[in-house]
Amino acid sequence: MESDRTQDVLAQMVDAAVRTPPSDVLGLLGLMCRLLGARAARFYVADYSLRRLQQIDRNGHVGEPVPVLGTLVGRAFTSGEILVSGTRPTMVWVPLVDGTSRIGVLELEYDTWDGALPKLLEPIVTTFVMTWIIKNRYSDTSERARRSEPLSAAAEVQWDLLPPLSCSTDEIAISGILEPAYDIGGDSFDYAFNRTRLDFAIVDAIGRGLPAVLMSAAAINSLRNARRAETSLAAAYEQADRSISTQFGHSYFVTGIIGTLDSATGTLAWINAGHVLPMLVRNGVYAGSLSCAPSTPLGFGGPVVQVAEEPLQRGDRVLFYTDGIIESRSPHGELFGDDRLADFLVRAALEDLPVHETVRHLSDSVIDFTNDGLRDDATMILVEWRGAAG
Repeated sequence: MESDRTQDVLAQMVDAAVRTPPSDVLGLLGLMCRLLGARAARFYVADYSLRRLQQIDRNGHVGEPVPVLGTLVGRAFTSGEILVSGTRPTMVWVPLVDGTSRIGVLELEYDTWDGALPKLLEPIVTTFVMTWIIKNRYSDTSERARRSEPLSAAAEVQWDLLPPLSCSTDEIAISGILEPAYDIGGDSFDYAFNRTRLDFAIVDAIGRGLPAVLMSAAAINSLRNARRAETSLAAAYEQADRSISTQFGHSYFVTGIIGTLDSATGTLAWINAGHVLPMLVRNGVYAGSLSCAPSTPLGFGGPVVQVAEEPLQRGDRVLFYTDGIIESRSPHGELFGDDRLADFLVRAALEDLPVHETVRHLSDSVIDFTNDGLRDDATMILVEWRGAAG
């Protein structure tokens, strides 16, 4: 019976996934080929910059990275849609996601194609993705795969500190990105979806390299600790402030924004620790910067001046970013600036680009604008309130 065959196929995939060692998850590609009736299966992983996809197999990298821009495999990655092209062979590109966080693309090659996707494609691919994520906690395979350039020691620390770059629910979407991806310094961000709200933070530590990374790591972990203890925003600010001053002294500091977004009401609450103000896009129009009286940067020992609140409307997008974005310069010395940033956000909203693609495109725009590389870290998180569920 068809149902018995379906159960048998899924059982084979699950059994193999459970038994495969962390060092050989990619050995599952051969079984997936057989179960899906394909001639070949190839796995492409997104690199840290999200601008390249690297094919890997159980022996490591295969060939040179493939650019996301201008390729079908890249289009599947950015669109999140399955693409089919060609005959004899027919190529099928399946985007791989962990919930809503993008990992890479599975490429399947078929000698013959009847126009219908394999019935068990989704559960088999989902099993592979979950195995990849879980087993790679015990292996360097994933982290090695994401490198298409040498990664600095400072960037290694920073990337290990980060949550997934994007996540979304029915009520809220968030996505962030760090640049320069392979040599990031003191910028970082964090977020967590908790029962009734999104908690988030973005920080910018003074200096460059490992000293700055250690400060941002101290700030993020202190804020994370306060968040998990369910303290208030003000208490979280005070704890992180003490952490920086105690560990690094009063001549060092970290600017940042600490906030929460209520998933049901859309109320955004936040503290500005000497940081650049976030931008709001509403109904496809730039609605200006959100205001909050600045408290001193973390490490200076000042009080919380204001916990600002802003009622968001359905579809509102708020961009939190570090000054490296707007202070980036072209080869001719022109600043990227607030106006250019606001214009990009509006165009992305009007084009209905999803949150994760908006930040990826914006990051590419900053890199292209500078042409010869960034002189400072440039980090952003974009938050969209989609309205209460139901």
